[in-house]
Amino acid sequence: MNKKKDKGSGQQADVGGMRQGSLRHILNNTIEGIETSKAQIFEIYEAVNSELDEARKRLSEVRAEIQITIADVDRLSSEEQKEKQNLVKVSGNFTTYSEAEIRACYEQVTNVQIALGYAREHENKLREERDKLERRLRGLNRMLQQAEHLALAVGSVLSYLSTQLTGVVWKIETVQQKQFVGARIIKAQEDERYRISRDLHDGPAQDMAHLMLQTSVIEKLIDLDPAEAKKTAVEIRHGIGDCLRDVRQVIFDMRPMALDDLGLTAAIQQLISKMAAREIVYATFGVDGREYDVPKHVGIAIFRIVQEALNNIAAHSGTDQASVRMLYTEQALSVLIEDFGNGFDPDAQEEKAKAEIEAEERDPLEEPRGHFGMLGMKERARIIGAEILIKSVPGKGTRVHLRVPNRTPRDEGSGRAAGRKKGAKTAPRKGRR
Repeated sequence: MNKKKDKGSGQQADVGGMRQGSLRHILNNTIEGIETSKAQIFEIYEAVNSELDEARKRLSEVRAEIQITIADVDRLSSEEQKEKQNLVKVSGNFTTYSEAEIRACYEQVTNVQIALGYAREHENKLREERDKLERRLRGLNRMLQQAEHLALAVGSVLSYLSTQLTGVVWKIETVQQKQFVGARIIKAQEDERYRISRDLHDGPAQDMAHLMLQTSVIEKLIDLDPAEAKKTAVEIRHGIGDCLRDVRQVIFDMRPMALDDLGLTAAIQQLISKMAAREIVYATFGVDGREYDVPKHVGIAIFRIVQEALNNIAAHSGTDQASVRMLYTEQALSVLIEDFGNGFDPDAQEEKAKAEIEAEERDPLEEPRGHFGMLGMKERARIIGAEILIKSVPGKGTRVHLRVPNRTPRDEGSGRAAGRKKGAKTAPRKGRR
């Protein structure tokens, strides 16, 4: 039943991821389409503007030609009148002028009339071309204004949509990331329960079973060999001590009691000491400022972030040396976890994690292939309203800076560490890995 339920949940998550992925694709295509349309409108605007310039230039030329042609028509008209008057004069005096002179005068009138006809026809054509150019210019001006207005409108819409759609895409990615982190938290809880049960079964449970057998041996030895019975009882006492330490370690991994008994600072110091004792990470520890209490859920989140950062150093940095510093101020509590190991590219790791989130075919409850630690720390910081900044450079180590605003009234601060000395404390070193 549970398997079917888990499978259904995974399918729903896949469908949700596909829908969100499709929506992002649609939004991106919409923005690209508007960008393309804007570019095409701009090309149209440039083409119309260029054509308008050419039409204006041609209209200016035609108007100049019309003026020249009108002058020619006027000149030819005057010349025609003169030649006609001369022809009338010559034609009326047959005795004075010869037939050849009369014919030459007639031909001159005809030539002037032909030239005048050509000039008037050319003037009419130029006037028609001028009128067409003027109508064309008016149309091109209207088109240019429309293209300019449309380009401005599309630009404004594009700017607005780009901002709004980018916000929508960011919200979608945030929702997906929260869903992925939520699924990973559920799996982490189940993994933690499995780990605890395995640790109890393999450790304290086995030891207690062995101790039970030894108590039955003591029962038989008390009458037969009291000395051997006493020796066995000592062994049982030592075994109980080992079993108790294992149980306390399991309890500490679940929730450090020092958080409730001594406070956040002592719990982190105890964590660093235990990791050094187990030869995992050797970290220096320092506290500055006047310590004050933080809400329990905030303290747990800070502790887990520090724990995750130290685990990441042990797993990925290539070094076992680290530094943890805490700074209490009236405004905020700052925690800095630093190492000088291999380092990494935070943007590349985050993109890798997002790529896993966006993988539609992948069940969010499966083991992640990317770097989930950063997302987990960021999610914890977001839940408690803190700021976290992860800086890393390949080959130059990693810095995790957590800033938790102080929302405790000044008069309610416990001042538990009022006399704490400033400086760094180094956890005891029992060896190297």
